[in-house]
Amino acid sequence: MHSCQLAIFPAKRLMFTGSAQHVASSERAYARTMNKHSKDIFLSYWQAGYEGADHINKANRSLSMNELTRHTHQARGDYLLLDKFGIKTVRESVGWRLVEKSGHFDFSSLKSRVHAANEFGLQIIWTLCHYGWPDDIDVFSRTFIDRFAAYCERTVRHLDSVSDIAPVYSLINEISFLSWAVAQGYFPCPNPEGNGSSDLKRQLVRATLKSCEAIWQINPAARFLQCEPLIHVIAPADRPDLAAKALTHREAQFEAWDMLCGTKEPELGGGPRFLDLIGVNYYHGNQWEIDGNRLWWHLDHPARIPLHGLLAEVHQRYQRPLLLAETSHVGSGRGAWIREVAQQAVLAKHNDVDLLGICIYPIVDRPDWDDPLKWHKSGLWEVDIEGKKENRYARVLSKPYAAGLHDAQRLTRNLLNRPYPGEPLPNIQGATMTVLIVFSHLRWDFVYQRPQHLLSRLAENYKIIFIEEPIFCEQGSFLESSVPLPNITVLKPHTPLPVAGFHDEQLPYLIELMKQFVATDEEQIAWFYTPMALPLLQQLHPALVVYDCMDELAAFKNPPRQMLQRERALLKVADLVFTGGPSLYRAKRDRHPNVHCFPSSVDVVHFEQALDRSNVHPAHETIPGPRLGYYGVIDERIDIDLIARISDAHPEWQIVLVGPVVKIDPATLPQRHNIHYLGQQPYKVLPQFLAGWDICLLPFALNESTRFISPTKTLEYMAAELPIVSTSISDVQELYGEVVSIAASPAEFINACETALRQTAAEHRQKAIKMRQIILATSWNTTAEEMVERMESATARKKTSHASSASSMRADRVHPDASELFPAEKRKCVIIGAGPTGLSAAYHLDEDTLLLDKNPTVGGWCRSIVVDGFTFDHAGHIMFSNDAYVQKLYTILLGNNVHWQNREAWVYSKGVHTRYPFQGALYGLPPDVIKECIVGAVQARYGILKESETGTVPADCALGSTSSELSDCCADGAVPVSGKARARQDRVAAPDQSENFEAFIHRMWGAGIAKHFAIPYNKKLWTVPLAEMETSWLGGRVPLPDLDEIIEGALQPVAKPMGPNARFGYPLRGGFQAMMSGFLPHIKGDIELDADVASISPEQHRVELKDGRCFGYENLISTMPLPELIRAIGDEAPSQIKDAAAALRRVSVRCVNLGIGRENITDKHWIYYPEETIFHRIFVQGNASPGCNPPGGFGLTCEISYSPTKPLPCEGQELIDRCIADCIRVGILRADDRIIAANLVDMPYAYVVYDHARSRSVETIKNWLLERDIILAGRYSEWEYYNSDHAFLAGKKAAALLRELAPQKQVHVI
Repeated sequence: MHSCQLAIFPAKRLMFTGSAQHVASSERAYARTMNKHSKDIFLSYWQAGYEGADHINKANRSLSMNELTRHTHQARGDYLLLDKFGIKTVRESVGWRLVEKSGHFDFSSLKSRVHAANEFGLQIIWTLCHYGWPDDIDVFSRTFIDRFAAYCERTVRHLDSVSDIAPVYSLINEISFLSWAVAQGYFPCPNPEGNGSSDLKRQLVRATLKSCEAIWQINPAARFLQCEPLIHVIAPADRPDLAAKALTHREAQFEAWDMLCGTKEPELGGGPRFLDLIGVNYYHGNQWEIDGNRLWWHLDHPARIPLHGLLAEVHQRYQRPLLLAETSHVGSGRGAWIREVAQQAVLAKHNDVDLLGICIYPIVDRPDWDDPLKWHKSGLWEVDIEGKKENRYARVLSKPYAAGLHDAQRLTRNLLNRPYPGEPLPNIQGATMTVLIVFSHLRWDFVYQRPQHLLSRLAENYKIIFIEEPIFCEQGSFLESSVPLPNITVLKPHTPLPVAGFHDEQLPYLIELMKQFVATDEEQIAWFYTPMALPLLQQLHPALVVYDCMDELAAFKNPPRQMLQRERALLKVADLVFTGGPSLYRAKRDRHPNVHCFPSSVDVVHFEQALDRSNVHPAHETIPGPRLGYYGVIDERIDIDLIARISDAHPEWQIVLVGPVVKIDPATLPQRHNIHYLGQQPYKVLPQFLAGWDICLLPFALNESTRFISPTKTLEYMAAELPIVSTSISDVQELYGEVVSIAASPAEFINACETALRQTAAEHRQKAIKMRQIILATSWNTTAEEMVERMESATARKKTSHASSASSMRADRVHPDASELFPAEKRKCVIIGAGPTGLSAAYHLDEDTLLLDKNPTVGGWCRSIVVDGFTFDHAGHIMFSNDAYVQKLYTILLGNNVHWQNREAWVYSKGVHTRYPFQGALYGLPPDVIKECIVGAVQARYGILKESETGTVPADCALGSTSSELSDCCADGAVPVSGKARARQDRVAAPDQSENFEAFIHRMWGAGIAKHFAIPYNKKLWTVPLAEMETSWLGGRVPLPDLDEIIEGALQPVAKPMGPNARFGYPLRGGFQAMMSGFLPHIKGDIELDADVASISPEQHRVELKDGRCFGYENLISTMPLPELIRAIGDEAPSQIKDAAAALRRVSVRCVNLGIGRENITDKHWIYYPEETIFHRIFVQGNASPGCNPPGGFGLTCEISYSPTKPLPCEGQELIDRCIADCIRVGILRADDRIIAANLVDMPYAYVVYDHARSRSVETIKNWLLERDIILAGRYSEWEYYNSDHAFLAGKKAAALLRELAPQKQVHVI
């Protein structure tokens, strides 16, 4: 068939409506019966068709295409050529007009083909009417039907008598197209009647039905192939009014089949058995817009429907076996076309389409029907019509087409598990085929490059699952799946996190999503393009781990901070490492014992299209020459200044840049009249761009990101045989310097372009010859095959190694456990947590220490953040300590970056502010409140004195004492006491550990202070019933009240801050983070940030991170929360340890940070709120240091405690709004204040709860861990009430303990 538009096909319904949507039950029964035997119909999947049209063309010339191609005379030679392609089934045309003259039949024209088919064991599909009929027949008459049936009967009797292999019959080729061509006058027809197209279609259907009956009388087992064009027609995007018309044209393709099977116009006599086998004829131009514009295949028009979709549509409609009965492309691109057709066929088969084969049509080139001198160049073999007489019409194999066909046949042989007689069994294992799971930083539908080239070929040996980086989706997590090529499934994870790439925060979502597609019973190979996905390896059980290192990703712009760390871990895990070019190979070869260099290759079948210089992309129509072109990603690797200089040096040159702009600001690109940015284009159209260029450019910048690149496009440029000019990229110069002009400077680059434009034809031919030699030495097919060999060899060695391994390993185990996948890096000491305790411990230890923290910065809960110019801490922190060591440490860490001031701590209750502590500054409160507080304190004191009958009351506890050591009754640790107060408390008011906290409050301060502050505030802070808390932790925090000061503070205002921390320090710049970061220059060991702990094995002395890295240790110092530590230890912890950790209780704090657009809103530092505000305390961050505020702004932090017994009342913005409203209500803010910044900081572990089980639980865990070389240090690991100065001392103490234990230890081998 010569593809033409079926422009006037009438139709009356949409696809699959009414009775046509589902064939009748009798038709389905017939389909099931016939489909059962469909595998035995054809001798080969790949078939050859010879152009055999015998009609009269529009110039009234009688055609015999078999004569024009000399196939009738060269049938034996033509058939012999098919052998090396394994083709055993051919399509031939009898030619009704040629064999019947005035009722007499002459079948001599079939003799050579029948004899050759018998000789070579070929099966022939005979087309009985290929558009032509005898001149004496009126096609619209009843005689036509009878004559055609008689002709079919005679022909079949003859063929049955001479054929060794039973033929398949195609009675009338393309009833729909033939009807259209006659109606349009394209095929002349005497006496056209009525609605030519519709009437002729019915007439041809009647003839077909009667002829089938006639043939079945001769051979009841005869099989019929009913061939029609397969098309897709749409309305132009700007003409929605044509949509109905386009649909009508599209639906017309089904009318003949519908009539044959009886679902349309059943009065014609059709029925299910007449639609035996369906032949679909599909060419590159079979999709178009209704106005006539083609949806061009070679330009990858986005409105095209993939062939497998069209095949599925036909199969779903009729439930019949299909044959792709005709397909080809013209000119360049034939190899690429047939390879894509094979891919589509496999996809169709995997979608349960019963596709029996593919017929290459024409297999030998053919001339045009209307111009016999114009040959289409559409065959696998072209015809030499200009050679010497003895060789004229010789068959000349199209090498690109042949290469494409070999690729196509290999694909169908490997991925279609239905071989035909005589064909080798396909290399496929069905459900047991190894799954190759790929983790990629590149998206499949981004620039088509190394991953797509390799994996599309490896898919013939492995089932490919290609996992891309996550995409943000507010609605939740799910997988988007697509199948772009056979045996390749692309998975796009969607998660509700806006973080980019395989970020650690994405891991929980990705792990859950992976469970949807990872089958535990399939053998797996893990293949990494990015080390960032390494943590996901823990979810697999790979027989092999492969790292295909195509780029030095850590050198690219804005790489993830962990790239180098994870690559180190991946290199330890990988069984095989493949690299791109030689420079990258040299960078990796000493880092792994099994590294192999596989430079980029080229798909010659695809890029040979560029050699047809007339095959130019339409985008060039408005761009004059000469054109200097580049395609690829435009990012930091491109020397944009060089582009500008080329443009300026030669304004007459046109610079064409094809590709997406990423990671750089498009506004920075040079803008000139002769620079054309055409954006990202499909891989399919790149040859058409090359065909229009005069020079190909490699204008790479020379920087870290290009140091190891080996551009794939270099060989693709060579396949186009165009001059290439490059900057001095190492791999380009090393591999291709003989044919690529290398320029060391912009001037040299411009000069090289000038020289290339001046080169003579002879010079071009010489360089083209060298390019071809380079191209012939490589191919992606060869690269993929060699990779498969390496993988199979490595897998075999690995299985053998496992089989012979020590008895401690199960004999049948193939996959290594986690410790083998992630070999540990050994350290003397590993510290978990880089908060103040962890930093202090590392500060006191040597260089064989590793400090790990899951956050991107050190500091733990003493970190600071900057929001819109405001500095906020994670809750309020200040510097105060009487310890000489801590005071010295402050100086070491901060130097002169410190701001000292008097502490202003206040309580807000009863509508007024009073100084903190509450009991020492009652002045200003309502008189009845003051009275209750004083009376209660006196009663509490005298009660204590009465109990001291056998002892002497110390002087500093007597009524009227002048001691100034008055401390807090908040018990939140903000106001510690001096040594004097602690000694007094130890002597007089040591807490009874059997006493609960609530009783203690009443006993120590009395009912009034308890009622108006101590009880409500502490309930608000601790969130648990105070009776459930014990009091051992209060030592040093709650001295005996001084009645003198209570009474004095009630009679007049307290003029200055009280207590030993009445003056405190804070970093002048950088928030509390500055003090944490001050440790860094003094730490001798290593620090790994973004290092989230996944598990800890005390038995193996091993810490495993979520990114897959592992570290061995002799001693471990843990500052992480104790319950989290036990959770990380997992099943190695016995049940009593897990139970003890589970019994530990804590208070969490949510900080609401507010940046206000008004300066100096208060002079206070802390404000305590015992009453009905959502927050219990405000830390006035803006007064901690002037460096915490931007000009005109002021920051504060509202602290809200919560726990399982007292959850937060709301979240997010609602919580922020509640805080703002309460701040206005208590007067800290005004209603007209402008909120510049507002954010939330969550502290899941803020205060440890001293309940009655805490001490016993902590001691149990601590002793068990210490026996296993794990030292607990710090507030959350020791489960103690520490301030920051205590944390520094705890780190120092842990380091000292480690040094004390070290001489007694044996070395643990990892």
